[in-house]
Amino acid sequence: MQILQHIPVWVFFLLLGLIALGLQQTRTRHIPKPRLLGINIALTVFTLVGVIQQWSPTPWLALGLLSWAASCALVAWGLGQGAAPAGASYDADTRRFTVPGSWLPLALFMAIFVCKFVVGMLTATAPEHIHNLNAAIGISALYGFFSGVLNARAWRLLKLQTDTVRV
Repeated sequence: MQILQHIPVWVFFLLLGLIALGLQQTRTRHIPKPRLLGINIALTVFTLVGVIQQWSPTPWLALGLLSWAASCALVAWGLGQGAAPAGASYDADTRRFTVPGSWLPLALFMAIFVCKFVVGMLTATAPEHIHNLNAAIGISALYGFFSGVLNARAWRLLKLQTDTVRV
Protein backbone atom coordinates (compact mmCIF):
# COMPACT_ATOMS: atom_id res chain seq x y z
CA MET A 1 0.00 0.00 0.00
CA GLN A 2 2.90 2.32 0.78
CA ILE A 3 4.18 1.96 -2.78
CA LEU A 4 0.80 2.98 -4.24
CA GLN A 5 0.76 6.11 -2.07
CA HIS A 6 4.00 7.34 -3.65
CA ILE A 7 2.85 6.93 -7.25
CA PRO A 8 1.98 10.32 -8.77
CA VAL A 9 -1.71 10.73 -9.64
CA TRP A 10 -0.86 11.53 -13.28
CA VAL A 11 0.39 7.95 -13.71
CA PHE A 12 -3.12 6.62 -13.12
CA PHE A 13 -4.56 9.13 -15.61
CA LEU A 14 -1.92 8.06 -18.15
CA LEU A 15 -2.91 4.42 -17.63
CA LEU A 16 -6.59 5.23 -18.11
CA GLY A 17 -5.78 7.25 -21.23
CA LEU A 18 -3.74 4.43 -22.72
CA ILE A 19 -6.51 1.92 -21.97
CA ALA A 20 -9.11 4.17 -23.62
CA LEU A 21 -6.86 4.74 -26.63
CA GLY A 22 -6.15 1.02 -26.89
CA LEU A 23 -9.83 0.13 -26.71
CA GLN A 24 -10.52 2.52 -29.58
CA GLN A 25 -8.03 0.53 -31.63
CA THR A 26 -10.14 -2.62 -31.25
CA ARG A 27 -12.80 -1.22 -33.60
CA THR A 28 -12.49 -0.75 -37.34
CA ARG A 29 -11.80 2.92 -38.04
CA HIS A 30 -11.51 5.24 -41.04
CA ILE A 31 -8.68 7.63 -40.25
CA PRO A 32 -6.50 10.17 -42.05
CA LYS A 33 -2.75 9.70 -42.34
CA PRO A 34 -1.81 12.21 -39.58
CA ARG A 35 -3.95 10.34 -37.08
CA LEU A 36 -2.54 7.01 -38.20
CA LEU A 37 0.98 8.29 -37.63
CA GLY A 38 0.27 10.42 -34.56
CA ILE A 39 -0.07 7.60 -32.06
CA ASN A 40 3.03 5.88 -33.41
CA ILE A 41 5.11 9.04 -33.28
CA ALA A 42 3.91 9.84 -29.76
CA LEU A 43 4.68 6.39 -28.38
CA THR A 44 8.00 6.19 -30.21
CA VAL A 45 8.99 9.50 -28.65
CA PHE A 46 7.67 8.25 -25.28
CA THR A 47 9.97 5.21 -25.37
CA LEU A 48 12.93 7.24 -26.65
CA VAL A 49 12.47 9.81 -23.89
CA GLY A 50 12.32 6.90 -21.44
CA VAL A 51 15.77 5.80 -22.56
CA ILE A 52 17.17 9.33 -22.37
CA GLN A 53 15.68 10.05 -18.95
CA GLN A 54 16.74 6.73 -17.51
CA TRP A 55 20.39 6.85 -18.56
CA SER A 56 21.06 10.52 -19.27
CA PRO A 57 23.58 11.23 -16.52
CA THR A 58 25.32 7.86 -16.95
CA PRO A 59 27.97 6.57 -19.34
CA TRP A 60 25.43 4.03 -20.63
CA LEU A 61 23.28 6.58 -22.46
CA ALA A 62 25.03 6.15 -25.81
CA LEU A 63 24.71 2.35 -25.70
CA GLY A 64 21.11 2.66 -24.55
CA LEU A 65 20.29 4.91 -27.49
CA LEU A 66 22.11 2.61 -29.90
CA SER A 67 20.28 -0.41 -28.48
CA TRP A 68 16.92 1.37 -28.74
CA ALA A 69 17.55 2.54 -32.31
CA ALA A 70 18.83 -0.84 -33.53
CA SER A 71 15.93 -2.73 -31.97
CA CYS A 72 13.34 -0.26 -33.25
CA ALA A 73 14.75 -0.21 -36.78
CA LEU A 74 15.27 -3.97 -37.09
CA VAL A 75 11.84 -4.86 -35.76
CA ALA A 76 10.08 -2.18 -37.82
CA TRP A 77 11.91 -3.23 -40.98
CA GLY A 78 11.44 -6.95 -40.37
CA LEU A 79 7.75 -6.82 -39.51
CA GLY A 80 7.04 -3.95 -41.89
CA GLN A 81 7.79 -6.14 -44.91
CA GLY A 82 4.55 -8.04 -44.53
CA ALA A 83 1.17 -7.29 -46.01
CA ALA A 84 -1.31 -4.91 -44.44
CA PRO A 85 -3.79 -6.53 -42.05
CA ALA A 86 -6.79 -8.22 -43.65
CA GLY A 87 -9.56 -5.71 -44.15
CA ALA A 88 -7.22 -2.71 -44.31
CA SER A 89 -7.51 -0.35 -47.26
CA TYR A 90 -6.81 3.18 -48.46
CA ASP A 91 -9.40 5.36 -50.13
CA ALA A 92 -7.67 7.92 -52.36
CA ASP A 93 -10.86 9.99 -52.70
CA THR A 94 -11.30 10.58 -48.96
CA ARG A 95 -7.57 10.14 -48.23
CA ARG A 96 -8.44 7.88 -45.33
CA PHE A 97 -7.22 4.50 -44.24
CA THR A 98 -9.61 1.80 -43.17
CA VAL A 99 -7.87 0.15 -40.24
CA PRO A 100 -9.39 -3.07 -38.96
CA GLY A 101 -9.79 -3.39 -35.21
CA SER A 102 -7.00 -5.12 -33.35
CA TRP A 103 -6.12 -5.86 -29.74
CA LEU A 104 -2.40 -5.59 -30.54
CA PRO A 105 -2.15 -1.82 -29.94
CA LEU A 106 -3.80 -2.13 -26.52
CA ALA A 107 -1.43 -4.96 -25.63
CA LEU A 108 1.56 -2.87 -26.75
CA PHE A 109 0.35 0.24 -24.90
CA MET A 110 0.00 -1.82 -21.71
CA ALA A 111 3.39 -3.49 -22.24
CA ILE A 112 5.07 -0.10 -22.63
CA PHE A 113 3.28 1.24 -19.56
CA VAL A 114 4.15 -1.79 -17.42
CA CYS A 115 7.77 -1.76 -18.58
CA LYS A 116 8.20 1.95 -17.82
CA PHE A 117 6.38 1.53 -14.49
CA VAL A 118 8.61 -1.38 -13.42
CA VAL A 119 11.75 0.47 -14.49
CA GLY A 120 10.59 3.50 -12.51
CA MET A 121 9.84 1.38 -9.45
CA LEU A 122 13.22 -0.36 -9.65
CA THR A 123 14.99 2.96 -10.08
CA ALA A 124 13.29 4.24 -6.92
CA THR A 125 13.52 1.10 -4.78
CA ALA A 126 16.49 -0.93 -6.03
CA PRO A 127 18.71 1.25 -8.25
CA GLU A 128 21.56 -1.26 -8.05
CA HIS A 129 19.54 -3.57 -10.31
CA ILE A 130 18.91 -0.93 -12.93
CA HIS A 131 22.05 1.19 -13.08
CA ASN A 132 24.32 -1.04 -15.11
CA LEU A 133 25.28 -1.70 -18.70
CA ASN A 134 23.17 -4.83 -19.14
CA ALA A 135 20.03 -3.08 -17.93
CA ALA A 136 20.69 -0.07 -20.16
CA ILE A 137 21.09 -2.25 -23.25
CA GLY A 138 18.26 -4.68 -22.42
CA ILE A 139 15.62 -2.19 -21.33
CA SER A 140 16.45 0.17 -24.18
CA ALA A 141 16.17 -2.71 -26.67
CA LEU A 142 12.80 -3.64 -25.18
CA TYR A 143 11.55 -0.06 -25.57
CA GLY A 144 12.84 -0.12 -29.16
CA PHE A 145 11.08 -3.43 -29.78
CA PHE A 146 7.73 -1.99 -28.69
CA SER A 147 8.20 1.06 -30.91
CA GLY A 148 9.32 -1.13 -33.81
CA VAL A 149 6.19 -3.29 -33.64
CA LEU A 150 3.94 -0.21 -33.62
CA ASN A 151 5.85 1.38 -36.49
CA ALA A 152 5.85 -1.82 -38.55
CA ARG A 153 2.07 -1.93 -38.35
CA ALA A 154 1.83 1.67 -39.53
CA TRP A 155 4.37 1.02 -42.30
CA ARG A 156 2.31 -1.90 -43.62
CA LEU A 157 -0.76 0.34 -43.66
CA LEU A 158 1.10 3.21 -45.36
CA LYS A 159 2.11 0.88 -48.18
CA LEU A 160 -1.58 0.71 -49.09
CA GLN A 161 -1.43 4.39 -50.00
CA THR A 162 1.54 3.96 -52.33
CA ASP A 163 -0.04 0.83 -53.85
CA THR A 164 -3.23 2.81 -54.59
CA VAL A 165 -1.22 5.60 -56.26
CA ARG A 166 0.58 3.10 -58.54
CA VAL A 167 -2.64 1.46 -59.74
